[in-house]
Amino acid sequence: MLWGYGVNMKKLEIPEEVKKELREKGGWSNVKKSLPLKEIKEVEKVMKVLSCDTRLRILYALSEQRMCVCMLTELTGCSYSKCSYHLSKLKDAGLIKATRKGNYLIYSLTPFGRSIVRHFKKYKPEVKK
Repeated sequence: MLWGYGVNMKKLEIPEEVKKELREKGGWSNVKKSLPLKEIKEVEKVMKVLSCDTRLRILYALSEQRMCVCMLTELTGCSYSKCSYHLSKLKDAGLIKATRKGNYLIYSLTPFGRSIVRHFKKYKPEVKK
């Protein structure tokens, strides 16, 4: 039975136990079609935002305390404009929000941002020796 072709137009060599799982799911085409491409793009956007250590420091700091930009610039060592850039990326990803208090914008985590930080605090990578 032909299971599909790879990039080099070779027949895929799939172990029997995996072939059985594929049959139960309606075949390789059905598995490929079932991928939630829109969700994957949304997760990719958030992961790109989270791949920056400055943004992660901001998230962790905001999990402890609401802050204004001047606090975040001091925390990150960034200029005001660079810090604003990072904050806009975090806002666009739905991780933080800003509330105006007089002349100040006060930043805090959204429920989504809080859940991400909570998850990261639980995550302990296995360190190889």
